[in-house]
Amino acid sequence: MTEPVHNVRVRRAIEAFAADPQRRTMLDVVRACLTGQLLLDVTGSELDISEGKLHTGSKLRISSNVGPDGKRALLAFTSNDEIARMHPAGARYQSIAQPAPAVLELAKRQGAGWLYIDPAERTAALSAADIDYALRHPRNDRLSAAIADAEAGRGSRQAVISAFVADGPLLLAGQLAEGQRRDEKPQLRVTQRPDGSTALLAFTSAPEVAARDPKDGIVATTTTKVLEQLQSGPFASIVINPAGPWIELSKTELVAAG
Repeated sequence: MTEPVHNVRVRRAIEAFAADPQRRTMLDVVRACLTGQLLLDVTGSELDISEGKLHTGSKLRISSNVGPDGKRALLAFTSNDEIARMHPAGARYQSIAQPAPAVLELAKRQGAGWLYIDPAERTAALSAADIDYALRHPRNDRLSAAIADAEAGRGSRQAVISAFVADGPLLLAGQLAEGQRRDEKPQLRVTQRPDGSTALLAFTSAPEVAARDPKDGIVATTTTKVLEQLQSGPFASIVINPAGPWIELSKTELVAAG
Protein backbone atom coordinates (compact mmCIF):
# COMPACT_ATOMS: atom_id res chain seq x y z
CA MET A 1 0.00 0.00 0.00
CA THR A 2 1.42 3.37 -1.00
CA GLU A 3 1.84 6.12 1.56
CA PRO A 4 -0.49 9.14 1.38
CA VAL A 5 0.93 12.11 -0.52
CA HIS A 6 2.30 14.85 1.67
CA ASN A 7 4.66 17.07 -0.30
CA VAL A 8 6.42 18.83 2.55
CA ARG A 9 8.91 20.65 0.34
CA VAL A 10 6.24 22.28 -1.81
CA ARG A 11 4.13 23.12 1.24
CA ARG A 12 7.06 24.82 2.96
CA ALA A 13 7.91 26.76 -0.19
CA ILE A 14 4.30 27.97 -0.43
CA GLU A 15 4.32 29.11 3.20
CA ALA A 16 7.59 30.98 2.64
CA PHE A 17 6.11 32.67 -0.44
CA ALA A 18 2.90 33.61 1.40
CA ALA A 19 4.98 35.20 4.17
CA ASP A 20 7.26 37.05 1.74
CA PRO A 21 5.76 37.20 -1.77
CA GLN A 22 8.57 38.06 -4.17
CA ARG A 23 10.20 36.57 -7.25
CA ARG A 24 12.83 34.63 -5.27
CA THR A 25 10.31 32.83 -3.06
CA MET A 26 8.05 32.12 -6.06
CA LEU A 27 11.04 30.58 -7.84
CA ASP A 28 11.49 28.29 -4.83
CA VAL A 29 7.89 27.15 -5.28
CA VAL A 30 8.46 26.48 -8.99
CA ARG A 31 11.58 24.37 -8.44
CA ALA A 32 9.93 22.52 -5.56
CA CYS A 33 7.10 21.63 -7.96
CA LEU A 34 9.57 19.60 -10.00
CA THR A 35 9.98 17.08 -7.16
CA GLY A 36 7.70 14.61 -5.44
CA GLN A 37 3.98 14.24 -6.06
CA LEU A 38 0.95 16.50 -6.06
CA LEU A 39 -2.73 15.65 -5.80
CA LEU A 40 -5.59 16.58 -8.10
CA ASP A 41 -9.12 16.91 -6.75
CA VAL A 42 -11.25 14.70 -8.99
CA THR A 43 -14.42 14.67 -6.90
CA GLY A 44 -17.39 13.60 -9.02
CA SER A 45 -15.27 11.56 -11.44
CA GLU A 46 -16.05 8.04 -12.61
CA LEU A 47 -12.84 6.15 -11.88
CA ASP A 48 -11.91 2.62 -12.90
CA ILE A 49 -8.93 1.87 -10.64
CA SER A 50 -7.35 -1.49 -9.85
CA GLU A 51 -3.82 -2.48 -8.91
CA GLY A 52 -3.03 1.19 -8.39
CA LYS A 53 -3.68 2.07 -12.04
CA LEU A 54 -6.27 4.33 -13.68
CA HIS A 55 -7.82 2.39 -16.56
CA THR A 56 -9.30 3.42 -19.90
CA GLY A 57 -12.93 4.39 -19.60
CA SER A 58 -12.45 6.48 -16.48
CA LYS A 59 -14.06 9.90 -16.69
CA LEU A 60 -11.98 12.48 -14.87
CA ARG A 61 -13.39 15.71 -13.56
CA ILE A 62 -10.41 17.77 -12.41
CA SER A 63 -11.19 20.63 -10.06
CA SER A 64 -10.38 24.09 -11.43
CA ASN A 65 -11.19 27.74 -10.84
CA VAL A 66 -10.72 31.11 -12.51
CA GLY A 67 -7.56 33.18 -12.17
CA PRO A 68 -7.36 36.96 -11.60
CA ASP A 69 -7.27 37.60 -15.36
CA GLY A 70 -10.28 35.42 -16.09
CA LYS A 71 -8.21 32.51 -17.40
CA ARG A 72 -8.71 28.94 -16.19
CA ALA A 73 -6.78 28.01 -13.05
CA LEU A 74 -6.02 24.34 -12.47
CA LEU A 75 -5.95 23.35 -8.78
CA ALA A 76 -3.36 21.06 -7.20
CA PHE A 77 -2.69 20.06 -3.61
CA THR A 78 0.20 18.95 -1.42
CA SER A 79 -1.96 16.62 0.73
CA ASN A 80 -5.46 15.27 1.13
CA ASP A 81 -5.89 17.54 4.16
CA GLU A 82 -5.56 20.53 1.82
CA ILE A 83 -8.20 19.05 -0.51
CA ALA A 84 -10.56 18.47 2.43
CA ARG A 85 -10.39 22.18 3.24
CA MET A 86 -12.03 22.90 -0.12
CA HIS A 87 -15.11 20.82 0.77
CA PRO A 88 -17.77 21.01 3.52
CA ALA A 89 -16.76 19.30 6.76
CA GLY A 90 -17.26 15.55 6.53
CA ALA A 91 -17.97 15.60 2.78
CA ARG A 92 -16.54 12.80 0.64
CA TYR A 93 -14.01 13.73 -2.03
CA GLN A 94 -11.79 11.96 -4.55
CA SER A 95 -8.16 12.58 -5.37
CA ILE A 96 -5.45 11.10 -7.55
CA ALA A 97 -1.69 11.46 -7.13
CA GLN A 98 0.56 12.51 -9.97
CA PRO A 99 4.28 13.29 -10.22
CA ALA A 100 4.51 17.02 -9.60
CA PRO A 101 6.15 17.75 -13.00
CA ALA A 102 3.26 15.87 -14.67
CA VAL A 103 0.80 18.27 -13.02
CA LEU A 104 2.70 21.22 -14.50
CA GLU A 105 2.68 19.47 -17.89
CA LEU A 106 -1.08 18.91 -17.57
CA ALA A 107 -1.68 22.60 -16.86
CA LYS A 108 0.37 23.56 -19.92
CA ARG A 109 -1.26 20.93 -22.15
CA GLN A 110 -4.73 22.13 -21.19
CA GLY A 111 -3.80 25.76 -21.80
CA ALA A 112 -4.49 26.82 -18.21
CA GLY A 113 -3.46 30.35 -17.38
CA TRP A 114 -2.66 29.45 -13.79
CA LEU A 115 -1.88 26.57 -11.44
CA TYR A 116 -3.04 27.25 -7.89
CA ILE A 117 -1.46 25.00 -5.27
CA ASP A 118 -3.30 24.52 -1.95
CA PRO A 119 -5.85 27.26 -2.77
CA ALA A 120 -7.83 27.02 0.49
CA GLU A 121 -5.79 29.71 2.26
CA ARG A 122 -2.00 30.20 2.10
CA THR A 123 -1.48 29.48 -1.58
CA ALA A 124 0.84 30.11 -4.50
CA ALA A 125 -0.30 30.66 -8.07
CA LEU A 126 2.07 29.63 -10.84
CA SER A 127 1.44 31.55 -14.04
CA ALA A 128 1.57 29.99 -17.50
CA ALA A 129 4.91 31.78 -17.96
CA ASP A 130 6.30 30.21 -14.76
CA ILE A 131 5.19 26.77 -15.91
CA ASP A 132 6.60 27.25 -19.40
CA TYR A 133 9.97 28.30 -17.96
CA ALA A 134 10.09 25.23 -15.72
CA LEU A 135 9.30 22.87 -18.60
CA ARG A 136 11.01 24.56 -21.55
CA HIS A 137 14.51 23.26 -20.85
CA PRO A 138 15.65 19.65 -20.38
CA ARG A 139 15.23 18.24 -16.85
CA ASN A 140 16.65 15.29 -14.99
CA ASP A 141 13.76 14.32 -12.72
CA ARG A 142 15.39 11.03 -11.71
CA LEU A 143 18.53 12.75 -10.44
CA SER A 144 16.53 15.50 -8.74
CA ALA A 145 14.37 12.92 -6.96
CA ALA A 146 17.43 10.93 -5.86
CA ILE A 147 19.00 14.07 -4.34
CA ALA A 148 15.75 15.00 -2.57
CA ASP A 149 15.37 11.46 -1.19
CA ALA A 150 18.97 11.40 0.06
CA GLU A 151 18.52 14.78 1.75
CA ALA A 152 15.30 13.60 3.44
CA GLY A 153 16.84 10.33 4.63
CA ARG A 154 14.69 8.19 2.32
CA GLY A 155 17.49 7.47 -0.15
CA SER A 156 21.24 7.08 -0.31
CA ARG A 157 24.32 8.69 -1.78
CA GLN A 158 24.81 5.59 -3.91
CA ALA A 159 21.34 6.08 -5.42
CA VAL A 160 22.33 9.62 -6.43
CA ILE A 161 25.53 8.34 -8.03
CA SER A 162 23.58 5.66 -9.91
CA ALA A 163 21.13 8.29 -11.17
CA PHE A 164 24.03 10.46 -12.34
CA VAL A 165 25.92 7.78 -14.26
CA ALA A 166 22.71 6.75 -16.05
CA ASP A 167 22.74 8.99 -19.11
CA GLY A 168 20.29 11.86 -18.75
CA PRO A 169 19.90 15.62 -19.22
CA LEU A 170 21.97 18.02 -17.14
CA LEU A 171 22.29 21.81 -17.16
CA LEU A 172 25.33 23.95 -16.52
CA ALA A 173 25.34 27.67 -15.77
CA GLY A 174 27.18 30.05 -18.07
CA GLN A 175 28.40 33.56 -17.35
CA LEU A 176 29.60 35.98 -20.01
CA ALA A 177 32.82 37.74 -19.05
CA GLU A 178 33.02 41.53 -19.26
CA GLY A 179 33.27 42.54 -22.90
CA GLN A 180 32.40 39.04 -24.16
CA ARG A 181 29.91 38.80 -27.02
CA ARG A 182 26.67 36.87 -26.56
CA ASP A 183 27.51 34.56 -29.47
CA GLU A 184 30.70 33.44 -27.71
CA LYS A 185 30.92 30.45 -25.40
CA PRO A 186 30.15 31.50 -21.80
CA GLN A 187 32.39 30.70 -18.86
CA LEU A 188 31.00 27.81 -16.86
CA ARG A 189 30.09 28.46 -13.25
CA VAL A 190 32.44 26.74 -10.80
CA THR A 191 33.16 26.99 -7.09
CA GLN A 192 36.33 26.79 -5.05
CA ARG A 193 36.56 23.89 -2.61
CA PRO A 194 38.17 24.24 0.86
CA ASP A 195 41.32 22.44 -0.32
CA GLY A 196 41.79 24.86 -3.22
CA SER A 197 40.53 22.52 -5.94
CA THR A 198 37.64 23.41 -8.26
CA ALA A 199 34.13 21.96 -8.40
CA LEU A 200 31.83 22.29 -11.41
CA LEU A 201 28.29 23.51 -10.72
CA ALA A 202 25.44 21.58 -12.34
CA PHE A 203 21.65 21.70 -12.23
CA THR A 204 18.72 19.34 -12.82
CA SER A 205 16.35 22.04 -14.16
CA ALA A 206 16.24 25.65 -15.34
CA PRO A 207 14.64 26.94 -12.10
CA GLU A 208 17.59 25.45 -10.19
CA VAL A 209 19.95 27.57 -12.32
CA ALA A 210 17.89 30.71 -11.73
CA ALA A 211 17.65 30.02 -7.99
CA ARG A 212 21.43 30.41 -7.73
CA ASP A 213 21.73 33.40 -10.08
CA PRO A 214 18.87 34.54 -12.33
CA LYS A 215 21.34 36.35 -14.63
CA ASP A 216 23.16 33.15 -15.63
CA GLY A 217 22.65 31.54 -19.00
CA ILE A 218 21.74 27.88 -19.41
CA VAL A 219 24.05 25.38 -21.08
CA ALA A 220 22.25 22.11 -21.87
CA THR A 221 24.34 18.94 -21.77
CA THR A 222 24.11 15.37 -20.45
CA THR A 223 25.46 13.53 -17.43
CA THR A 224 27.57 11.36 -19.75
CA LYS A 225 29.28 14.39 -21.30
CA VAL A 226 29.88 15.94 -17.89
CA LEU A 227 31.35 12.67 -16.64
CA GLU A 228 33.77 12.82 -19.58
CA GLN A 229 34.65 16.41 -18.62
CA LEU A 230 35.34 15.30 -15.06
CA GLN A 231 37.62 12.51 -16.25
CA SER A 232 39.72 14.73 -18.53
CA GLY A 233 39.31 18.17 -16.99
CA PRO A 234 40.53 20.10 -13.96
CA PHE A 235 37.46 19.55 -11.77
CA ALA A 236 37.79 17.58 -8.55
CA SER A 237 34.05 17.23 -8.05
CA ILE A 238 30.61 18.35 -9.14
CA VAL A 239 28.07 20.22 -7.00
CA ILE A 240 24.49 19.60 -8.12
CA ASN A 241 21.65 22.07 -7.38
CA PRO A 242 23.71 24.40 -5.16
CA ALA A 243 20.61 26.40 -4.13
CA GLY A 244 19.61 23.29 -2.15
CA PRO A 245 18.94 20.58 -1.42
CA TRP A 246 22.38 19.97 -2.95
CA ILE A 247 25.00 17.27 -3.11
CA GLU A 248 28.69 17.16 -4.02
CA LEU A 249 30.01 14.10 -5.83
CA SER A 250 33.74 13.57 -6.28
CA LYS A 251 35.41 12.75 -9.56
CA THR A 252 36.83 9.60 -7.97
CA GLU A 253 33.49 8.07 -6.96
CA LEU A 254 31.76 9.01 -10.23
CA VAL A 255 34.54 7.60 -12.42
CA ALA A 256 34.52 4.40 -10.34
CA ALA A 257 30.73 4.06 -10.75
CA GLY A 258 30.76 4.92 -14.45
